[in-house]
Amino acid sequence: MTRALILAIVCFAGVAHADGRLDALFKKGKQQLAEKKYAEACSTFEEVDKLETTIGAKLNVARCYEEWEKLAVAYRWYVDAEKLAIETNDKRAAKIKELLEALDADVPRLTIKLPAKIDPTAAAVQLDGKAFAIVDLGKEQRVDPGPHSIDYKSGKTPKKKTVNLERGASSELELAFDADAVLVGAKPPPPSSSSRKTIGLVTGATGVVALGVAGVLTLTARSNYNSALEDHCMGETNLCDAQGLEFTSNARKRANIATVVSIVGGVAIAAGVVLYLTAPKSKSNAEKTVYLAPSASADSATVILGGRF
Repeated sequence: MTRALILAIVCFAGVAHADGRLDALFKKGKQQLAEKKYAEACSTFEEVDKLETTIGAKLNVARCYEEWEKLAVAYRWYVDAEKLAIETNDKRAAKIKELLEALDADVPRLTIKLPAKIDPTAAAVQLDGKAFAIVDLGKEQRVDPGPHSIDYKSGKTPKKKTVNLERGASSELELAFDADAVLVGAKPPPPSSSSRKTIGLVTGATGVVALGVAGVLTLTARSNYNSALEDHCMGETNLCDAQGLEFTSNARKRANIATVVSIVGGVAIAAGVVLYLTAPKSKSNAEKTVYLAPSASADSATVILGGRF
């Protein structure tokens, strides 16, 4: 039995759908396929499958991709159709298997390999513009006939390979890497002096901002607490009415938050200063300086981070 006849038997989806919209979509896809508008036809048939997942719908998508020479994609749709046929005990399962086996002989295979010492994560391999799964490296993959681009990184250098595969062909490609490629288990390089100093400055500045926020919270809390005592507590902590108790409680909570923020800010400033001062010195940075200047008053406390950069 010829492949065309088998397809005629199993691609049965065009016969009257109960849903008029599905029937219209099927006729539209069939017309597009007849006009060899493959991209539009396959998209239309996929829409039918989304609206009504049936064996026939999947077979129509598979047939469309097969005519378009997207054999690997067609293969996956035939697999889905066969699986559904088996699950539903459909009599077309045997015919679909026959179609699948005949097509599989024509689907090209591609195996992408990396040298054992190369870190696959750092290599960031892409196949036809899409990330290639690390678990698939070294394993045979079904691909469509035609040219395929493989992009990857060799250290700081991006590289590109192209392989052209015909129907039924098979290719094994081991990617080449330069001496600066990242090896398995290699530690990332330490941050440069300028990077470390920048991190230190940003960390310290964040701490300064945190102290500023803490100072505002502290002053606001103190002001609210004093106002609550005067307006609702007759100046005494043990004479507060209900509103006074609520206001003083909220003020204490805000003061506690300010304390936590100020501690975090202090730690950030200390860490930033340590990072900056312990960064390796370079000639270009020999005259750069940094200073930390605390300032305190009865109502607030601040720290000024400054210097010549």
